[in-house]
Amino acid sequence: MPHRSDLYSRWALEMRRSSQFRAGQRVGVAVSGGPDSILLLHFMHLYAREAALTLAAVHFNHKLRGEESEADEQFVKQQAAELGIEFVRSEPEGGTDARPKHRNLEAAARDLRYRFFFSLLNRGTLDKIVTGHTADDQAETVLLRLLRGSGTRGLGGIYPALGGGKILRPFLSLTRSEIEREIEERKLAFRTDSTNRELRFQRNKIRHELLPLLKKEFNPEIARLLAELADRARDDEETLEQLSHERALPWRVREGAEEKIPVRALVELPAAIQGRVLRQMVQAVKGDARGITHRHLESLRQLASAAQSGRKLLFPGRLEARREFDWLVVAPAAKRNSLSGFCVPVEVPGEVSVPELGTVFRLKLIEADAQGKTYNKGRIEGLDPEKLPGELALRSWRPGDCFRPSGSRKVRKLKELFGRQKIPAGQRKWWPVLESGSEIVWVRGFAAGSLAAATPASKQVIVIEERTESAR
Repeated sequence: MPHRSDLYSRWALEMRRSSQFRAGQRVGVAVSGGPDSILLLHFMHLYAREAALTLAAVHFNHKLRGEESEADEQFVKQQAAELGIEFVRSEPEGGTDARPKHRNLEAAARDLRYRFFFSLLNRGTLDKIVTGHTADDQAETVLLRLLRGSGTRGLGGIYPALGGGKILRPFLSLTRSEIEREIEERKLAFRTDSTNRELRFQRNKIRHELLPLLKKEFNPEIARLLAELADRARDDEETLEQLSHERALPWRVREGAEEKIPVRALVELPAAIQGRVLRQMVQAVKGDARGITHRHLESLRQLASAAQSGRKLLFPGRLEARREFDWLVVAPAAKRNSLSGFCVPVEVPGEVSVPELGTVFRLKLIEADAQGKTYNKGRIEGLDPEKLPGELALRSWRPGDCFRPSGSRKVRKLKELFGRQKIPAGQRKWWPVLESGSEIVWVRGFAAGSLAAATPASKQVIVIEERTESAR
């Protein structure tokens, strides 16, 4: 009969209260061969009988330690066979040493391992996967992030669940000493990773030097206290994230792939809320916030509060932020390759698509008899075809372009007019203008050019309409 100790009974009670599993689910146990994962495998084997779960031992061979890595895999495979459960394994693509170039080894290995886990979950091979992270792992993570300058979010450490509850960490409440005593009592065999003693890795220095020092000299319960700190930090972060979303919701604007927020609304929020709102905007544009640090968010706050309109910052992940007059904009970095903008000939009547803008321009010709008094009431404004000095071309703005809108006393540079209309600098290069011969006769957002503007005496009027390219 399998051994049911006090530690197992306490742990199983936590599992029943958490309701993280449903009868009939296929659950993978991530097993490296170390003591934590081996005890988790045996605990889950006992619990699976009670909860009607089907287990599989999941192992990723990183191929980093030669024969030692191969022996680890064979050991885990044997453990699974002795317990009568399925063994599922994988290795780096190509089956060779996965040592990354110019990258943190631990982070790269973790990415490969979790990519494998999520592939099993996404294919439906498994419903959930559990890992053997302990309270000591949590303490190490909190200390590591504290030393790197993390805020509340980072101090949340290892989350009990990942991927919407698909990956679970049911050993986070157990300390490594509890696990080692249980392993000894059960006389369970396990493997020892030789690299876990190498002090060139920061986590190993924390594990073998800093934590023992803190435990001996300051508090013997330091691991559990740091784990509890992580619990509180996650609770605080969840509340602040929700509050930030609610406070910014009336102000945030989504335009295509861009996120915008009025600068005044942002800077009036408490500092703790501002940073989270900005991170949420980054996540909405980028899909995640990987590579975005506290310093990046601080530079965003400075851009919003102190920068002049037109200033721009670039961030990791092809992301940019711009100050556009009274707005802060977070957007994908421009990918347009054209250096000269666009220029397409147009006919009247007719329409033309401009893929660079995702817009279709339609030029309608309205007869004077059809518009009569309607024009005089100011409901239609357009161009008189008889006043056009040459063939028409729709193109993007070019530096040096000048224009005199109807009602204006003098010709001005479009750049000056853009500034007066608060047209963002990032949009100006692609701003559409209509050229007749060598004269600009129409600019989006402005009155028709005085040279060709229709009047009540015009026999026909050209009206320009726009729609998005996907609209029908």
